[in-house]
Amino acid sequence: MSIEKITSSILAEAETAQKAALDEAKAKCDRILEEAAEKAQAQAEAMIKKGQDEKEKIVLRRRSVAAIDSKKVILEKKQEVIADCFEQVIERIVSLPREEYVDFLVGMGLAADMPGGVVSFNEKEKAEIAPEILRRLNEGTASLKPEKNAGPQNGDKFTLNPDPEPLDGGYWIRCGQTYADVTVGTLVNEKKKELAAEVSRMLFEE
Repeated sequence: MSIEKITSSILAEAETAQKAALDEAKAKCDRILEEAAEKAQAQAEAMIKKGQDEKEKIVLRRRSVAAIDSKKVILEKKQEVIADCFEQVIERIVSLPREEYVDFLVGMGLAADMPGGVVSFNEKEKAEIAPEILRRLNEGTASLKPEKNAGPQNGDKFTLNPDPEPLDGGYWIRCGQTYADVTVGTLVNEKKKELAAEVSRMLFEE
């Protein structure tokens, strides 16, 4: 065999081997690319699902917070309505006919079971009804037992405080270190604790 033939045969074999190596390399490259693409697709789908899951969690959390906030707002508004109802009760009591209102305040004052003291009114009631209330309180306590009669032995047990107080209606009685609160606001607020739930049911049909 001549040198040319040997050379040609070697070159041919080298080309065949080179082509086979290139084909194998290309096949490996294709497989790697395909696997990479599949892996990338899987990762992208996983990320999308994770993002959707997070989005749903955020939406649920926001809905939950919104529901709680909504309940708080509704509760606050209900409490405002109930408070307004009791404020109207105070206004109605203070606006009772004079005789009925005086009877009410005298009765509450006697029920406080004070032996006497300095009585404080607001500016309006000090001028309009205080003298009558003091007179009737003094008359009502005139028959108290001596041991309970801590007021003056001569003269009125109940006396007027010349300085008016910022009261919504009614009065305070101070006897030494003892106080009695006979204001309309306090009396209504005491009833509010008992009646708030019932008023809420009546207003909101709960």
